Amino acid sequence: MSLNKFTSWIGLVFLLFLVGCQQQEVTNREENRASDKYITVMDNPEKTTYEKSVVDSIVRLDDVRGMDWLSEEKIIIDRENHNYLPEKAEGSEWYPHNLYTYSLLTNVQTPLHPANENQGYAQVSPDRTKVFYKTYSLQSNTGKGLTYDITTGKATAFTDTDAMDIQNGRWVDNDSIVYATIDGTIYTADAGNSSPRKLLDSANPFTSNIAYMNDHLFFTSLKGALMTSTLEGEPDILPISNVVWMVPSPDEQRLAIVRKVKSGAMELLITDLQGTILQAIAQDSQIYGTSWSPDGNKLAYAAITPNGTVRGIYVADASTGIPSALSVDIKFIADPLNWSPTGNRLMVSATQPDEQQSRNRFMTYLVRVS
Repeated sequence: MSLNKFTSWIGLVFLLFLVGCQQQEVTNREENRASDKYITVMDNPEKTTYEKSVVDSIVRLDDVRGMDWLSEEKIIIDRENHNYLPEKAEGSEWYPHNLYTYSLLTNVQTPLHPANENQGYAQVSPDRTKVFYKTYSLQSNTGKGLTYDITTGKATAFTDTDAMDIQNGRWVDNDSIVYATIDGTIYTADAGNSSPRKLLDSANPFTSNIAYMNDHLFFTSLKGALMTSTLEGEPDILPISNVVWMVPSPDEQRLAIVRKVKSGAMELLITDLQGTILQAIAQDSQIYGTSWSPDGNKLAYAAITPNGTVRGIYVADASTGIPSALSVDIKFIADPLNWSPTGNRLMVSATQPDEQQSRNRFMTYLVRVS
């Protein structure tokens, strides 16, 4: 099979697998045109509540895509870098997207590692000293994995081009990442080291939702089976099926699971590490962006209507399952929700159509949560 055909096949299967977030009209080609940035602060906006509002204020950042938090006052964003020539694709010009730091105090944006390449899908290490991100092309759903050391300013690639799904991988600790290549082989990579270490051949192409906790690997197959394995044994299938997303709790003792329950319906659950259901949180046509608060006491998620628009952004008590609605009005969500280090604010990346540019614009909301 030729490389072009293989890449096309990868993209097709990947798109089918991520149908839950595709219907929100979020794709890797939805890019924004950079412009002068500004911040609008809205105190106590009009409240739309499910149980009660937990919003004190909202900060909106136009034409940027929020990635993660470096601190309470500085975030990582994705935006176009106009210092490089644009690429022509689909009848439009697309400048390379680079990662920037964004100071919420001064509004200053500083490129993290400027380069003539598309950078995105960034995750900050638990100690906030390193960044795990991917470089990718506009025509692919796969990319190259890299780490960036904020102290030294050094970027290190640890995979080949298009070796991994652009949404794959997570930090294990302050210095290492666990991820799977598209053929289903699971690796760990140390920050600053270009030679990853093989952990397991899962025998499941497009293995996703990778986590490495308590000397066990957790991952899902393309068909939604949730599996766990030691590094020596054969994988065991946990008693919960049709899994779309799996997010470990900060204490690594629970799992937030989004699974399909029937055609056109998903549910959000909390389970233990053996797949036993501890708490049912929500059910809707789609549920996307699930994220644990840093203390593990809350779960944030987006509920999606049958037509793909956001019904609401909710924060649920992890022990009782009772949700509260955030008063942020968006139609399409772009990325998983992201808590600030203290758990006082929630980052929500959204898109909206830009008819003049014939593409979608990104914007980011920073919502204060009590």
